[in-house]
Amino acid sequence: MKKVLLTMLLLAFVQVSFSQNYKIGKVSKAELEEKTHPSDPSADAAYLYKNRRTYFDYREGEGYVVVTEVHERIKIYTKDGYNWATKTISFYAPESGDTEKVSIKDAKTFALIDGKVKSYKLGKSDIFKEVKNKYWSKKKFTMPNITEGCILEWRYKITSPYKGIEDVVMQYSIPIKKYESSIEVPEYFRYSVKQIGYLPINVVSTKKNSSINFSNSSRVQKGGLYTETSYSKLDYNTNVAKIEKDNIPALIEEPYINDIDNYRSSIKYELATIKWPNSPAKHFAQSWEDVAKTIMKNSEFGGQLEKTGHLKDDITQLSETFTTNTEKIYGALEYVKSKIKWNDYKGKYTDNGLRKAYKEGIGNIADINLTLVAVLRELGINANPVLVSTRNNGVPTFPTLSGLNYVIVAVESPQGTVLLDASEKYSLPNVLPLRVLNWRGTIVRKDKSVGFVDLSSSMISAEESTLSYKISEDGLIEGMNRSKSKNYAALSYRNRYGSLKEDAIISEIEENNDDIEILNFRLSNIDDLSKPVVELYKFEKEEGAEIIGNKMYITPMLFETTDENPFKIETREYPIDFGTPWEEKINVTIEIPEGYSLESLPENVAKGMSEDLGSFIYSIKNQGNKIQIASLIKLNQGIISANYYQEIKEMFKQIVAKQTEKIVLIKK
Repeated sequence: MKKVLLTMLLLAFVQVSFSQNYKIGKVSKAELEEKTHPSDPSADAAYLYKNRRTYFDYREGEGYVVVTEVHERIKIYTKDGYNWATKTISFYAPESGDTEKVSIKDAKTFALIDGKVKSYKLGKSDIFKEVKNKYWSKKKFTMPNITEGCILEWRYKITSPYKGIEDVVMQYSIPIKKYESSIEVPEYFRYSVKQIGYLPINVVSTKKNSSINFSNSSRVQKGGLYTETSYSKLDYNTNVAKIEKDNIPALIEEPYINDIDNYRSSIKYELATIKWPNSPAKHFAQSWEDVAKTIMKNSEFGGQLEKTGHLKDDITQLSETFTTNTEKIYGALEYVKSKIKWNDYKGKYTDNGLRKAYKEGIGNIADINLTLVAVLRELGINANPVLVSTRNNGVPTFPTLSGLNYVIVAVESPQGTVLLDASEKYSLPNVLPLRVLNWRGTIVRKDKSVGFVDLSSSMISAEESTLSYKISEDGLIEGMNRSKSKNYAALSYRNRYGSLKEDAIISEIEENNDDIEILNFRLSNIDDLSKPVVELYKFEKEEGAEIIGNKMYITPMLFETTDENPFKIETREYPIDFGTPWEEKINVTIEIPEGYSLESLPENVAKGMSEDLGSFIYSIKNQGNKIQIASLIKLNQGIISANYYQEIKEMFKQIVAKQTEKIVLIKK
């Protein structure tokens, strides 16, 4: 009994020692010997340990800086996990202004060599700094001596003169065995805090005593000139928010999601108030009205809307050309598109300023769309800027300055609201770039009032194809395809092919459509935004039908077939996001070759989702030597709740099964 008890105590001691040994460099042999992740054997890599601490450090003459220290230990299980050996750390480094600083240390690769733990240090020369754009830079490194089973470890520190707190992210595409974080904020700063994601997060809040020591030196005259130094101390409270969590599962990304980062379990911090001792509070984002007023007061936003002198001559010409409000809206949109090209920089504030952007013909999103606001106002249209968070920037569910990174335009009238974005060559009124369709926007009106507008689109993205072909006795398929794209489908088509020459378009269509050979090609309305895009071509496909013995097997919808279900995981926590409602209509006519008769056809099917969310209809019939097929897929909402995941997964399963089901012909 004593031996059993001793053994159990020893095992417990070893287990505790192993689980708690997270000091830098203390990688164990047992960790290196682990072949697969215990709870996720499919994982290519995993965080064995991730620790993040953010705190405020007072520096005399400089004030508070925000310091974030990170310690990461990563296990590589397979070669597919090698990408985790490359680390990129982004930091704010504007061309003018204060810059964040990044330091990296203790970066090593650990491997098991002949039964012993061996480490390989990352050299300083292997850390590279790169400029991403005029605002952001990054430090990047790739760990040495990567092998399956190795462990990577490093620490880094970001020191920022700004008071923003980076999101506390707790979920990645690989699992985490142990996670720890601590956010320590002096009592003078208050942040709005928001949890996102579907992982339960238990935050333990405490307070601790902190202090600042000040010294003040002055020159005094007392029988001679000398320096006198006085000292003082300020005591204050620091609010501490700690998280500890074990065995965090990986967040698996599936198709039809606006941005996976919007669903990672994390905590967001937005600076709301600064209150120094014996001073009034300074508020930043207490309400959406506060946010709007703060942004409107900025000289690079509201101040720019008054600077329209450079537009005077063009406004006169536009006023003479366009008379109705509809003409003015369309005309102003196309005018701004032609005058200022987007430099791919987002932002709620202007970069060059309206006058300079107009003169140079290039600017960021605020330069472009604030110019559109100014032009429309000069034409007598009730136009106002709309502050937006793009799809890859998250959903701003609480008042935020940092969470808004884009500007569009709203024209409000008794007939409704028209939304505009002049950064896209092919955009139309109420047909915005997909990146903008994210929850709601905040209208900042000229009278300083605030309104909200739904950014989700009810406009159906529609694609319709008419496919007709005949089959020869040796399986050669010759036919014609006519496809029509409307609304968002047209915008997508134009963005994809609008800048390509015809030969490049044909090559891409051939490659994407099962390597068919296109013989004649015609494309209509690519630049006429008022009409659908129409694509028409003749094609051939050798061995398009499979011949076995005296039978011929045909996948009737050819390259229009949906042959893979995009929904594969068992359960899904986040919504299914198609961006907009959409429908796909395909009509097929097949001519049966001489000498063959029909042996079997797929059966008709009609499948509808609950709440009229979507439907699939497939019908097929034989008339003489012709087979006719009609397939219709409809999704009536752009965003569908995860509650309906099993339904939509099942519907797409039926779509794949039905569209891939073969027609069988038999030789007479």
